[in-house]
Amino acid sequence: MNVIKNKSAFRVGKRHYFLCGDEEGMKELASIKVTLVNHRMSFEEIHLSKWSPAEMDSLLGMQKMGTYLYVAAKGEKVRELLDMADKLGYSSEEAQFIRVGEVEKKIFCCKCHGISIVKGTMNKSQCIICSACAVKLELSDHYSPIKDAYLGYVSQL
Repeated sequence: MNVIKNKSAFRVGKRHYFLCGDEEGMKELASIKVTLVNHRMSFEEIHLSKWSPAEMDSLLGMQKMGTYLYVAAKGEKVRELLDMADKLGYSSEEAQFIRVGEVEKKIFCCKCHGISIVKGTMNKSQCIICSACAVKLELSDHYSPIKDAYLGYVSQL
């Protein structure tokens, strides 16, 4: 299962690289592109604004074995492409998904199973109020890629 990250990292030794991003995402991938150009490595660059989801699905599906996928975009677009890549069989060794823009964390309430959204950064020591049941939650470092959320425990503070 693939995980969404906040920073890209270059992976050496791949046969071909496939860079996908929105405007902000392509800025994040600029250093990867410079490395690929400097080392004369094979790559494609796809601007997400120019392609429909069906076309992106087709493009990802046509990639050959040994292709490494980079996707950098704002929140929901990254999640959409991650789901698409998972269905096509891309593993965590074959892809990186980078969320750019304003940081948004989803917190899964252990009491009511609702999901609260927190904008900006949040430390483990901070608490939030569940938007569904109004219980005070402590943020844990337990992340669920299926829910795309961190677990929030009922606060003892």
